[in-house]
Amino acid sequence: MCVIAVKPANVTMIDNQTIENMWHNNDDGAGLMYPAHGGVKIKKGFMTLKSFKKALKALNKEIDTTATPIVLHFRIGTSGGNIAANTHPFPVSENLAALQKTQLTTPLAVAHNGVIDIRPRKKDISDTMEYILSQLAPLYQLKKDFYRHEAGKKIVYNAIQSKMAFMDAAGRISLIGKFEKDGEYYFSNSSYKTYYRSYSHWNKWDDYTFKNWNKKGYSIRLLQWLDDRDGYIITGAGEIVEAFDYLIDSSGKLYIYDVEYDAAIPTDGEAYTHAGTPLRFDYEKAEIMEIFEAPAATNTSKGDKRH
Repeated sequence: MCVIAVKPANVTMIDNQTIENMWHNNDDGAGLMYPAHGGVKIKKGFMTLKSFKKALKALNKEIDTTATPIVLHFRIGTSGGNIAANTHPFPVSENLAALQKTQLTTPLAVAHNGVIDIRPRKKDISDTMEYILSQLAPLYQLKKDFYRHEAGKKIVYNAIQSKMAFMDAAGRISLIGKFEKDGEYYFSNSSYKTYYRSYSHWNKWDDYTFKNWNKKGYSIRLLQWLDDRDGYIITGAGEIVEAFDYLIDSSGKLYIYDVEYDAAIPTDGEAYTHAGTPLRFDYEKAEIMEIFEAPAATNTSKGDKRH
């Protein structure tokens, strides 16, 4: 789903371990932005941790990284493909070619964490890019400092229902959505900590322990529990059932809790709000859950072993 990390001015650079954590949890590309030369400098398209670390090292020779505010972004691709052009940040512009550049200077830049309910005009661009092109850039043309006003922030949040970080040429940073404050830094979710989004990446846990994490067939992922207040489920068989004991991950994939395995099991179907729109994953309600890839016979749309 991505993570945004904000290092304010006059604060030391985010430590190497945290940068590695963010990369391993969100490894579909990275980028950063900072004020320079009368604008916001964007550098992105780093598709390996090694290349991103090299860029950070070079940045130390270019600017005072303590004095300068810097915003980092690490991506998990959800649409448009995992290519350099789709990494964040982006200029707030109606020019698609500008959004696809991996280096440029712009008056206003933005990084996004979440999924926006919007259909991209091209299959190789992301939902974030489409939102910038069709909605955010026109808002910017209408009112250049919309991101500094609560009413402007509310317009954006109501449209995206997720998180953004804006930076302008003066180095001012405006955040939309709830960010976690850890010391002097701000993070759009907890994936800056030492746990990983897929079982194959894990090698250490910090404060997390799981009794089945090393059992064959199990993996672990951030999932959100659902109940009837959230909405309802349409199963793979087309039945409408209550949301109780179902879960979703950041991509919207559906799971059902199974008592026998004491884990979430992937299942066919989709979760919807009571208004009939797809349920959006909420990091504030998510927790790390064990997943078991059950045999087909036990992977039912309405589990007999739930409670």
